[in-house]
Amino acid sequence: MALPAHALDLAEAERIAVERDAMLRQLAAEAQGMRERAVAEGQLMDPKLRLGAVNVPVDSFSLDAEDMTMLEVGVSQEFPAGRTRELTRKRMEQSAVAAEAVAADRRLVVQREVRRAWTELAYVARARRLVEAQAEWVEQMRASARARYASGEGKQLDVLQAGLDVAMLREQLLDLDRDEAMRRAQLGRWIGDDQARRANATALPARASLEPLATLEERLLRHPAQQDFERRIAAAETATDLARQRNRPSWMLDVSYGFRDGEMMGGESRPDMLSAMVSFDLPLFRANRQDREVAAARAETRALHEMHDDHQREMLAMLTEAWSVADRTAALERFYEADLLPLAEQSVQAALLAYGANRSMIDDVIAARRASLEASLKHLRLVADRAQAQYDIDYLVGEAP
Repeated sequence: MALPAHALDLAEAERIAVERDAMLRQLAAEAQGMRERAVAEGQLMDPKLRLGAVNVPVDSFSLDAEDMTMLEVGVSQEFPAGRTRELTRKRMEQSAVAAEAVAADRRLVVQREVRRAWTELAYVARARRLVEAQAEWVEQMRASARARYASGEGKQLDVLQAGLDVAMLREQLLDLDRDEAMRRAQLGRWIGDDQARRANATALPARASLEPLATLEERLLRHPAQQDFERRIAAAETATDLARQRNRPSWMLDVSYGFRDGEMMGGESRPDMLSAMVSFDLPLFRANRQDREVAAARAETRALHEMHDDHQREMLAMLTEAWSVADRTAALERFYEADLLPLAEQSVQAALLAYGANRSMIDDVIAARRASLEASLKHLRLVADRAQAQYDIDYLVGEAP
């Protein structure tokens, strides 16, 4: 099937990545399975039907020769201990909610990784424009140096210096080709290679003001990864309650009806027989079974609390780091825009004037222009790095920019 002619934008790339992510589909299926199992776990066990002949004499196998011989039909129903059915269902539903939280976290991860690869592609595209413009400019300077050298006003060193700079710029473009291929492959891991070739990644994200770190820390506590731990802890606490309920006896009701043939000594028909029995578990030896299950459930709950605390501290540290990187990088970005880039351009213009007046060599002009190019490339790198830090912040607070 032919690919659409229009280019792919970032929003569409994110949608494709989310739709094709196998782990998201797996987590959705697991959550659905847990919810289905929760309904099943909340039901009573199927009753049991018994059919048979009771007290049949083996000498004649007659059904009416003995008073106690009968055909019997019975039904038995088992009832679990205490509130175990309710709690089992509740625990499974809590596990399903935890799986949905893991899926929400995975969705944020997929979106973040797509944006990372997209931004790196945009950086390469913008850098290529700068280097290509520089190469075109240096080619013009080399042509000018050749003309001046041919007229006797210039030097052969100027021609050679311009040629060397052209070769260096071509090497830089080859490096950018390699980087672009690598970034498209990274993007293709999420959206497919065919779609990655359609990616129109040329614009870097605009700078926006950072929210206060304290505000972001509050939002981090509602992150899907934190909700996953909270639901898992709730399920573990339910498991503890479930283990306590198993200290209570389960019981079973058994009702049977016996059909008797034949007559009694007085000529009356033998009456049918009705039986009803109730049986109970006797949890007499709890120390090494039920009590151990309760202790194990409590220990698992404590372990989850510790894991939750550690994970929360880790995410808070990651948020602090990402916020600091975004803040300091944005400050550097503003410095480049206000001071360094204008100064670099002024240096290029001064070198051109001096070269035009034969007061300097062409390598001075090329050096000034190269310094300006390097400053512009560093500024682009700062823009990309600031965007990457912002993507980390957006992931950690559980939001999409």
